[in-house]
Amino acid sequence: MEYNILESVDLNDSNIYKSFTNRYFSKRYILNVGGIENNDIMLMFHSNRITLLSLAPSHFFFKKLDNYSLNFTIGEVDRLSNLVKGKGKKGGQMLTPKSAICKVQWSDGTSFDVPCCMKGTLIEVNENLVKNPELLREEPDADGFIAIMLSSIAISEATKNELLNHEEYLKHVNSSC
Repeated sequence: MEYNILESVDLNDSNIYKSFTNRYFSKRYILNVGGIENNDIMLMFHSNRITLLSLAPSHFFFKKLDNYSLNFTIGEVDRLSNLVKGKGKKGGQMLTPKSAICKVQWSDGTSFDVPCCMKGTLIEVNENLVKNPELLREEPDADGFIAIMLSSIAISEATKNELLNHEEYLKHVNSSC
């Protein structure tokens, strides 16, 4: 009797091929940041306190299909020059919840800032977005994340507990449609 293992797996099952972020990060959402409608941010928390910053799928950015670019220089601070060293991630730029990580600029001249929405340290920005900004639109919860941040255990847990989890977010978004 011959057994073909590939026949025992449903290759169309999306649970088998979850992205890295879907497998190891818990998604949390902040709606209408700064009082701006649909300025929705997604923070993805890993158990090791690493947090990925991205735009939530309901963000107004995804409704405008114009060409855009990302600018990581905010005021006099160049987020691309952030340099951390060692196990303790020394030297990272300190962030407050209102700290802007980047500015999204559309070809028509309009723009908006992306705030980090939590207190912590900037570990790095996603330099792949500089080379390929379309990742932000195509894969916002995977390769298109904006930045990696690190905070204390207490801040990370408190922030996570204050925000909407994925199910609550889906209920809110579906009810407002």
